[in-house]
Amino acid sequence: MRKALVLLCAFCVVVGMAASAPAKELKVGFVATNFSAEAQARVANEFERIAKEKGWSAQMLNSAGSIDTQSGQLENLLQMKVDAVVLAMAHPLEVRPALEKLFEAKIPVVTIDSGYVDGVVADITSDNFGVGAKMSTYLVDALGGNGNIIVIKFEKHQGSRRRGKVMDAVLSEYPGIKVLAEYSVVATGRFMDDTRSAVETYATRFGDQIDGVWCAFDQLAYAAGDVLAERVKDKKPVIVAADGNKETFRRIGEGTMSATVAQPFEEMAAAAISLVEKIAVDGKTAEEATQGRKIFYVETPLYDATNLPKQ
Repeated sequence: MRKALVLLCAFCVVVGMAASAPAKELKVGFVATNFSAEAQARVANEFERIAKEKGWSAQMLNSAGSIDTQSGQLENLLQMKVDAVVLAMAHPLEVRPALEKLFEAKIPVVTIDSGYVDGVVADITSDNFGVGAKMSTYLVDALGGNGNIIVIKFEKHQGSRRRGKVMDAVLSEYPGIKVLAEYSVVATGRFMDDTRSAVETYATRFGDQIDGVWCAFDQLAYAAGDVLAERVKDKKPVIVAADGNKETFRRIGEGTMSATVAQPFEEMAAAAISLVEKIAVDGKTAEEATQGRKIFYVETPLYDATNLPKQ
């Protein structure tokens, strides 16, 4: 009997030690194309915040607009044997060789606003065709179907490229709206300075002929709005964009921007965390975690001065 009790006690001690042992710290790599873009900074900040709350080790990496840097970062995460990778606002086809190595190593990859490619768990994004439609129809409606506009596009990113294509389609129905100039942003750390320089040139050329500005995302609208406020003082052009940053809401409130289609980047980060947790912590397969879905869309409301959210 005494021997049995000793064995039972020993068993209880072992079980208790196992139960109290800390869970394995999850190592997750987060890579964004450019932290200087406010949308990407919002995603990164929220992802890091939630990861820390969960006790995860999050490697937060900024590719600074370089595809080569991003490829190298993905390969470094592979060498670190991370449990999962989240890739934000990226161009997966351009870093495909590095992604393939992650896939071969069975490391799950979740993308955010990057476009779905085979092999990743899922892409979490906005319906950018819908975003483009809301932005574009707001602009042409605000102008009453007539006027002169500047269009500032960003072709590199699949989401903003889709918004631009929708803008082109909308304009095909409005012959009374003339595009005075179109500028395409280059994906560098100087994109704000470059955009400002371009709009300064347009302000000099066209002055108060400019009735509206369509911008692929909010930060471009900041540059355009600041220049036009300085150079064209006798009128206030209609300026529309997308993202819904706090600075955007402030500008809409003061009248230096007209509208934005808000993207809930923090919600995208939380959704990515949820997928990583289901796979890397709960042990579900990618198919089980996503229930077969490849793309998860978030809601994107349009805000103008009539419905600004409380700050």
